[in-house]
Amino acid sequence: MHHLQHIAELGPLVERVEARHVIIAPGSRNAPLIQLFTSDKRFICHSIVDERSAGYVALGMARQLDKPVVVVTTSGTAVMNLSPAVAEAFQQQIPLVVLTADRPREILSQFNNQVTDQRAPYFNFSKGFFEFPAEVREEGELKRGIQAVERLFREAVRYPAGPVHLNLPLTEPLYDPLPASLLSQKEAEIEFEFPSSGTITGPAIDLTGRKVMILAGMGKRDAALQKALEKVQLCSQAVVVAENISNLTSDHFISTPELVLSGASDDERATLAPDLVIAFGQQVVSKRMKLFVQSLESAEIIELPEEPSIAGLLEKLTGSGEVDNQYLPLWKEIEERECDRATTYLRQAPFGNLTAVGRILDAVPSHTVIHLGNSTSIRNSQLVPVRPDLEYYSNRGTSGIDGSLSAAVGAAMVSNHQHLLLVGDLSFVYDSNALWNKDFPENLKIVVLNDGGGGIFRLLKGPGRMAFFEEFSVTHHPVSLELLSGAFGRRFGRAAGFHELDRQIESLLAPGTGLSVVEVDTTASENSRIFTELFR
Repeated sequence: MHHLQHIAELGPLVERVEARHVIIAPGSRNAPLIQLFTSDKRFICHSIVDERSAGYVALGMARQLDKPVVVVTTSGTAVMNLSPAVAEAFQQQIPLVVLTADRPREILSQFNNQVTDQRAPYFNFSKGFFEFPAEVREEGELKRGIQAVERLFREAVRYPAGPVHLNLPLTEPLYDPLPASLLSQKEAEIEFEFPSSGTITGPAIDLTGRKVMILAGMGKRDAALQKALEKVQLCSQAVVVAENISNLTSDHFISTPELVLSGASDDERATLAPDLVIAFGQQVVSKRMKLFVQSLESAEIIELPEEPSIAGLLEKLTGSGEVDNQYLPLWKEIEERECDRATTYLRQAPFGNLTAVGRILDAVPSHTVIHLGNSTSIRNSQLVPVRPDLEYYSNRGTSGIDGSLSAAVGAAMVSNHQHLLLVGDLSFVYDSNALWNKDFPENLKIVVLNDGGGGIFRLLKGPGRMAFFEEFSVTHHPVSLELLSGAFGRRFGRAAGFHELDRQIESLLAPGTGLSVVEVDTTASENSRIFTELFR
């Protein structure tokens, strides 16, 4: 049997889980996989050299498409460089199909080259792993292996979705034409039904007579879920708290909990305290909300294990018909008051990260997809009213700075909408290889908030008192963002004041200008003072 026969069988298995886009990190050991996908018109292949970036580009694509995306790497450290993106995909329940080429075990370890142990390197943050045998001698063994691969690939899309890893030890020669498939699709396929999204099991939760806070975490836009939650508020003393990255927007929801809880008096906070907290979805950003929930001594807290289906949510949250919801107005009154106060303050506050973010998010056209870097970028975005005509995404599963730019690039590559990334200078420099892309999407616009590095730590109590603060926490860098952008062929603009900002953002968002990156230079601004005064 041909030594690359198992590679020839993979195409139909990938197609069966509806994966069409393949991110390929160039190499030699993975040449048979590259040949497989680039020679098959069913797949759209993208070459991304930096594996760390490649993983996040795939994540952004899969999140945007709501379909699996394949990532192909060579052996060795290339495999390890995917780890951050695989971990983020696992936390966000995003389906990635990771295919890594490997070298067969040598007789003597001294003969090894470009080798790491590739057996389940993502063990704690993937849904499954399989290593294909290096040698397959007969058709029955091939069929059993392919069935195991199909089960693995199906696991990527089984609810809740997530990344899976197939390791493929490959022997030389690597550049032979692939053989024809020996197994027909019918022979290889195993029985499988795509499961529906999760449902809530257990007894119904009676909301009658209880103050209920429903806490929606990070998630995708879902009009049916939004209507279901609004209905729950009509039938109980309930309030829905949904930050911008939950993508659940309604005039009847609380979207700025950080402002509400910072502005509420002690007496008001006591009236806001619920009897029951029901949480679903993924990350919640607001630290004040997390502390508020932790401070509830007598409240019952129910964390739904998976984002519920609409039927499950309506079935398990029961009230006594339509009621006069007096709990929601307590939250709404404070939110409206604090949003008005914040808006008034930001209108007269000096130029800085926070005021710039407010102006930018107000200026972007409808249907723009907003990508938010971690640290100050996402926190500032949650201090202005959420816009229902925008979508908001961020890598909050692990909350790292390593792939914000790459994920935005991947999302824009498979979308016709305009995409805008708001990101800090350290994140931009750290992930700058995301700009290394011959198919860089012109519908992605990037705003870099340059506060001189690590500005988030200036907003925290404690770090500034440490002797190591300036050198090891704030981490100033000598990088010219303009030269860095230019090195990758990206047109660049800079703003260091409101007038320049308005002009540059108008040009950035206008079609046909070719402007890709705008640096908002706030290194001379008092960012920490502006931020602190807002909360006074």
